Amino acid sequence: MSFGENGITIKASANNNTELIMHPKKMDEINLGRKKCAFISFGSQRHYVNISLDNAISPENVLLSPKLIENLHLPDYPIYELRVNKNEIIVGPYIGLLLSEQDEKLTASRLKKLMVYIKEYSKLHGAVVVFALNKVDMPSRLIEGYCYNPIKNLWQRGTFPYPSSIYRSVGLSEEEKNHFLSAIGDTVFNNHYFSKWEMYQWFSKDSEIAPRIPHTVLYESPQNVFDLLEQFKKIYIKPISGLRGRRVVQVSMDNKTVVFKYRERGINCQAAFENISEVKAFIQQRFTAKKYLIQQAIDLMEYNGGIVDFRCVVQKNQANLWVCRAIIGRQADKGSIVSNISNGGAAFPAGVILGKVMPASEENIMDWEKKLKIFAIKVCNTLDEFGINCGSLGLDMGIDKQGQLWLIEINNRDPDPKIALDIHDEQLYHTLKAGPLFYAKSLAGFTGNEI
Repeated sequence: MSFGENGITIKASANNNTELIMHPKKMDEINLGRKKCAFISFGSQRHYVNISLDNAISPENVLLSPKLIENLHLPDYPIYELRVNKNEIIVGPYIGLLLSEQDEKLTASRLKKLMVYIKEYSKLHGAVVVFALNKVDMPSRLIEGYCYNPIKNLWQRGTFPYPSSIYRSVGLSEEEKNHFLSAIGDTVFNNHYFSKWEMYQWFSKDSEIAPRIPHTVLYESPQNVFDLLEQFKKIYIKPISGLRGRRVVQVSMDNKTVVFKYRERGINCQAAFENISEVKAFIQQRFTAKKYLIQQAIDLMEYNGGIVDFRCVVQKNQANLWVCRAIIGRQADKGSIVSNISNGGAAFPAGVILGKVMPASEENIMDWEKKLKIFAIKVCNTLDEFGINCGSLGLDMGIDKQGQLWLIEINNRDPDPKIALDIHDEQLYHTLKAGPLFYAKSLAGFTGNEI
């Protein structure tokens, strides 16, 4: 088993003293100085220890008493790293993956699929624990779940303390959010799921980003639709919290006829009305007040009769910096109002689709990719300023026929990296799945120099 850079194993010592034993070389490496005592932490568990040096043990081994290992609920099979913060010796990284509400859903087949998260374990290290919300013991601050065992290359069941950082993809109540905040600090991400309407309200007040966001209003009555339709001639009505282009409707004026276009059961549909009362009835039947928003339609570039937009996948790295991991172009099915792959769209590497939609040189295409990346990272840095702690975002961006760049929406609910497989890039898929764990490593106290 490869330890990689900084890797160590923790083994039980022969005595039951509250003692940490290490090689002098390791003590120098972690800048422990001349400390004779400190406290050791593993996730939410902490314990005072005396420090002893032993030249006879390997620098890659650290010894703790069996009682101390038991008190810390520390598994002895991961490859760990050590960090020193003042008088604290942190064993980690210890990362939790809160991926289900019910433990019963963490089946053997699902755990097998979750192995994709630890493809980069030789660089990540530490304890990576998958757990469910119903196996959180709040009074004792313990969880029951599955820790990755790199020796056996499998998930091993056990009871563990709260992790140092948590990557969550399930909803949490306010009480649960505040409980974890009190227990481990502000190291749970994504800590706040935000809607399309919240996004518009925040960014519409930013002088740099606001001009690149379609004008948007909250749907409250059919009059809102009529007002925006008169102003822009073509608009979209979208669910505030919708995903994958579901329940999106395009509305346009054709002379005196109001035309509604939408997809239903995978088929492009259309409804047209001349009578204003029929239009009003259709709107009232289909849309609920304050559950939908109305948005200016952007005249996006097209290819073979389908609109083209771009999914920018942006993730925080171990240095706590936003990095644009991928830009993937999406071409809508001919006649479709949405470009989502699940709605018949096609995916291309950004450079490929840019070469199809604009008569441009290679240099110009690279310039557009750079513009998309810079703007995507600007948006993500602005989200940080708003206090939103995310680790992975999918930004849907577009270029109109006049060459203007637009931010259409942000997918912040654990955006699906399978879009990488739509362009047949399996390595990118693995990178996107593992990416949030390196940000979690940073939140767990192991900030690196990754760029």
